[in-house]
Amino acid sequence: MIPKCLAIDFGTVRIGLAVSRATLADPLTIIQNSAESIAVITKIIEEEEIQQIVVGISEREMAEKTRKFVQELQKTISLPIVYTDETLSSKTVHEKLLGAKRAKRQGSIDHYAAAEFLQQWIETQEAQE
Repeated sequence: MIPKCLAIDFGTVRIGLAVSRATLADPLTIIQNSAESIAVITKIIEEEEIQQIVVGISEREMAEKTRKFVQELQKTISLPIVYTDETLSSKTVHEKLLGAKRAKRQGSIDHYAAAEFLQQWIETQEAQE
């Protein structure tokens, strides 16, 4: 059985968050990347009873910043943290939103991107069980 997960789509301005609900990924929220980010995420972990963290990472310029953020997060939580490829998650979300209303398309998609790579991770885990 897949543990309840929090997906983190780290960005220098915003951080997208999604949670797993059974075998589905659900966009949760977007938070501003600030000195309070770790505290906000820790509170969400407690409120949502999260059991594992899934962090999207791509081996580009953000990889090092993402890893540093995760190192800081690990100082405050004791949950398992795994990385998953998020290279195409934003592009996929943009494609899915092409048919959506203009207001929805123009908003931030970070939490949708987090849900996208979390869903892919869940499906990979299910296939391995």
